[in-house]
Amino acid sequence: MGNSIVGNENHRLQRPVAVAVRDQSLYIVDADQNMLFLYDTFSKRMSVLKDLRGVAAGDVADIYVAADRSYYLADSMGSRVLHFDRNGRLVQTFKDPLNMARPVAVSVDEATGDVYVADGLFDHILVFNSAGDPWRMMGDRGQEDGEFLNITAMTRGPDGVYVTARLGHRGQVLDQEHGQFRYAFDADTLVFPNSIAVDAEDRAYVSDFFDNSIKIFEQGHLAATLGGTGASPGRFKGIADLALESGFLYVADSLNGRVQVFKITAPPVKSK
Repeated sequence: MGNSIVGNENHRLQRPVAVAVRDQSLYIVDADQNMLFLYDTFSKRMSVLKDLRGVAAGDVADIYVAADRSYYLADSMGSRVLHFDRNGRLVQTFKDPLNMARPVAVSVDEATGDVYVADGLFDHILVFNSAGDPWRMMGDRGQEDGEFLNITAMTRGPDGVYVTARLGHRGQVLDQEHGQFRYAFDADTLVFPNSIAVDAEDRAYVSDFFDNSIKIFEQGHLAATLGGTGASPGRFKGIADLALESGFLYVADSLNGRVQVFKITAPPVKSK
């Protein structure tokens, strides 16, 4: 069973909607407070990293934290991705009015500087170079392999780019280099996937908004299901985001006003 992060005497979480972790530091976007919090997993201290009031047009859809502690925020309603340095200074804005309308997820290839942005309206992955210029797209709208209907989340992992969608193929993996379809997750296993994280062993953790569960896939095959609706430890209400680092899974349990943390101790047992 995991433990819960709810805040401290100075700051208490209300509605966490996006999480990322880097070097044991947990970044938490709280939509009700319009704050980006930094939680030190060693000292258990939480502080305000940035006041987001007036920064994003609506709720931040996703956050990515780079090795230099700069961070990228997907401003879905603002049709842009904002890149801040570690001190909270805006250094770059990624926009493309013709091809990006509702960014729902962001990931960065730090070896090349490419920024991957999933768009939930155009239903493709738009790739920007480090200068902020879009230079290629992956996927398209539709119900065939490599196509999406209402993208909800995206991340990168050992097999490429992992994408979830509300309709059609609800989980797919694309080759990162060429954007070609690799495989889909088992049909009829996801109803409303809305966040995804992938570990180094190529296990994909997908939250399902429909039943407040986390479903674990190995090479696209359902291996285990965790959670369910509730407020007790290990249960969820409105999972908004997932993050992984060093064998720990961080779950933005949004409507319970907390982030739950789980230790991944062994590969999941395949469900029968």
